[in-house]
Order: sequence, then structure tokens, then C-alpha cells
Amino acid sequence: MAGLTLGILLVCLLNAAFMVSVNAQNTGSASTVALWHLDDVKPSGDYMATYDSAGCNDGLFGGDPVPVLVAGQFEKAVSFNGLNAIYVPVSFWVGFPPSAQPVYVPVSPSLDVQKEIKMDAWINVQEFTNATYNNVIVKCTRTDATWQNTTRIVGLAIRGAGTPEDGVSVPQGSLSGFLLTDAGVFNEIVTEQPVIPLNQWLHVTFTRTVDGMHLYVNGYEQAVKAIHGVQNPVGNIMNGTEIWMGHDAKVTLDEVSISDLAPNLEVSEAAIDIGPNLLIAIIVVSVVFAVAWLLRRALQLMVFRSKTLTGD
Repeated sequence: MAGLTLGILLVCLLNAAFMVSVNAQNTGSASTVALWHLDDVKPSGDYMATYDSAGCNDGLFGGDPVPVLVAGQFEKAVSFNGLNAIYVPVSFWVGFPPSAQPVYVPVSPSLDVQKEIKMDAWINVQEFTNATYNNVIVKCTRTDATWQNTTRIVGLAIRGAGTPEDGVSVPQGSLSGFLLTDAGVFNEIVTEQPVIPLNQWLHVTFTRTVDGMHLYVNGYEQAVKAIHGVQNPVGNIMNGTEIWMGHDAKVTLDEVSISDLAPNLEVSEAAIDIGPNLLIAIIVVSVVFAVAWLLRRALQLMVFRSKTLTGD
């Protein structure tokens, strides 16, 4: 199993390096970096996993009981009960001594979209939970191996009936989009009124573009207000260590995706030409990442196993 996992990871990393070169020759259009159809669940070590059709960003099922496959908007979908979730690693926290700062080993660097992003999904909400954020998809970062020190970075959520943050009360059923910039400022927009009905399939989207953050329901842009920070923040989106889908939500999700709306194309011709030396470098780096990933996977999965999926 370890050899198979290592081989798969090497293929993913080499494929990612190749796609960087290919994308550098493209026109600069939006790029889907992850797409979870949520139609299939297959074993992955000690866990069940759902696969990313756009890359190698597979998600692990967690909670007790774990999320289940149900009829979806398109074929199958995944239903969450408010106490379970799907977990996707982005990078692993590694506390190698004597380093005073944590070291992060990238696993899915394509998920660290830094400038313009789109996150969207088909959702069917069964009930608003008491959590402040009923998460559709959220990228977080942790500063150590405990869940308590995890910070939300960017995401799309439905506001529940949880405790207001910073004295700001938002009606349940409002749609929320948020991001944390590299200046350390958290920015959040919410719809001006509740827009999420129960027991109905809807397509929801959050974007951050050059003209700010936007929310859409069934393709129609919604009137929003900024309740934290501003609607058009400056700076890059912070990187993260993991993604969670369905966390704290009683919802069925289908066709969840993340897109980079402004892929970086400033790659020189020399970088595009994968010669022998660059190929060797890619292989060496891939092996280093793979070994580190295998060494740290046990720790990361221990954190995943022990985390109690309760409200933020």
C-alpha cells in the first residue's frame, strides 16, 4: 500500500509540474484546479475517499457516521449530518526541530489559488445548524497539530444560527463568502437577505476577482454587504493546509469545484522546456515530497481521526 501511495503521489507531482508548463502556453483563461463530482466512494487506506476529476486532490470521509452517497442533482451526491465532513490535504504541517517556525510540505499546491478564485457547488440544505458557518467548502490553515489552532482562509458557507461574531448578527439562510489576505485581514460578504431555502437544489458560487468578492445563486449575482473587512480587499489570498467540505452543515453537496480565474502565465521559455536537468530536479523534489508525505501522513490522519466535528 505504501509503494502504491508513493507511486500515485509521484505521478501527481510530475503531472502538476507538466501542467504548469502546459498552462504557461495557454491564453490565460480560468483553470479548474479541483472538481469533485461526488459520485463515487472508494477505499483509501483506512478511509473512504472521493476523487478529484481535475487532479490529485482526493478527499477523505470523516466523522461518525461518515458522509453517505445519496441521489444528487447529477447522478450521486454526498449527504452530511452536521457532524461529519470531507477532508482534502493541501500541505502538511511539519514541526522539524530545531526550526522555530513550522514547515509546510506541499501536497496539493494547485489549491493555493492566490489572486482570483471561484468556489462553487450544487447544494440542498436539509436544516440550518447552530454553527455560525454551515460550510459548503472552506480552506483552512493550521499552525500546529491541533484543530483548535486552525484558521479559515477562503470559502463559501451558509450562515446558521450560531453565536454572532464580533457582535455582527446575520440571519440564518444568508450566503457567505470570505477570504483572509496576506496582510492578515479577514474579509467577509453576506447576502443582504436570506437566499437559501430548505430542501431545494441550488447552485451557489463565490468569486474573488479584480473588482472584488461576489456571490451568486443559480447564476444570478446577489446583493451583498461586507460585514468584516471590505468587499474588494487588496493583497493575495493566504495559503492553507487543508480543505473541508460539508463541515458543520446538514446539507447534500454535488459537483463541488475550485477554479483559478487568473493563472500565473509569467513563465519563461526556458522554464517551459523540460530538459534532462529540470526533469531530474522534478523527480528529486517529488521523491522528497513523497517521503515527507508518507512520514507525516500518520500524524495528519491521527489529527483527522481525533477531531470532533463540532461548530466553530
